[in-house]
Amino acid sequence: MPDPTPPPAPAPRLAELPAPVIAEEQTTVYLGDAVELLPLLPEASIDALVTDPPYGLSFNGHSWDGASGFRESLPHMDTSAMTAPEVFEAWCTAWAAGALHVLKPGAYVAAFGGARTWHRMVRGIENAGFEIRDQIAWLHTTGMPKSMDLAHAIDKHLGAHRTDRIVQTTDHDGVLGATRTVLSKGTPVTDDAQQWDGWGTALRPAFEPIIIARKPFAGTVVGNVLQHGVGAINVDGGRFADDRWPTNVVFDQGQADALDVLTGTWQGESLSRKFPIFRFDHKPGREERPRAFGVSHSTVKPLALMRWLITLVTPPRGLVLEPFSGSGTTLQAAVEAHYGVIGVEKDPSFIPLIRSRLEV
Repeated sequence: MPDPTPPPAPAPRLAELPAPVIAEEQTTVYLGDAVELLPLLPEASIDALVTDPPYGLSFNGHSWDGASGFRESLPHMDTSAMTAPEVFEAWCTAWAAGALHVLKPGAYVAAFGGARTWHRMVRGIENAGFEIRDQIAWLHTTGMPKSMDLAHAIDKHLGAHRTDRIVQTTDHDGVLGATRTVLSKGTPVTDDAQQWDGWGTALRPAFEPIIIARKPFAGTVVGNVLQHGVGAINVDGGRFADDRWPTNVVFDQGQADALDVLTGTWQGESLSRKFPIFRFDHKPGREERPRAFGVSHSTVKPLALMRWLITLVTPPRGLVLEPFSGSGTTLQAAVEAHYGVIGVEKDPSFIPLIRSRLEV
């Protein structure tokens, strides 16, 4: 029989913004849920949104990247009959609706997505009322394959033990917490495992899309730019390598080197020079991935890439919004490029990390 006990009523939503946890000359950071807080920001007050949001992949088991975490942000919506991808899309629609409220007419959104789920994010952004303008492909060499060793799984399923399999387990406080590294996969035991040796379930990720969307506006681009100061791409600000026009494909150094090894030179220069290349910076401290009080973020992006994106879509000294601040990469990039920035972060453990990135 169905449970006669009605579900608990959702907690009342905030009626006004809480006090910021970080309030500096260029940077304001709020602790809370972006879905709840963005509609409370002043309407049409922000020049651009640049963000690296959760991808809806349940990354490393984190709730903030899974359906349970997204449902927490949607207490007034019945998501019980939704699949996990549908919940992710509804969540993307919700935060994008808040962004539509706070951005100026014609303002741009640049949002990273996951290769398996970016279409859900695009649908959510579009459902909220944005127009999709482009997609930038970031090609990188930092992804780790999340694949099942099918032959080993078959041996385990059949109860066969590989005596020569070597697995190293670490319990130290690393970026990803405790990790398991297979030093030797061992020799397949069963006939079925031998048949499927070398098979897996996933490719190594080396591509992430960055969705470029724009808030609709009335009239012409010229009229909107003159009235609101946004609506166009800063082409000259995004130029690279001998003043080239910015492209919708960008590389990290590893991918650029690999391209040059494969292609050599073309028209007297390396082919990679025809695309922007972004290296991981070494600031703050000795690592791109800072740590504060034992906490580090596991999915940071290169500072140089975030600065480039911000420069492309934000007017000089404009105001940037990052609804999913994480370790503060976007915030630091905005400050270093002389933009104002407003950040929102749901996890309080990341606030000291953000402070550490903003310290001069």
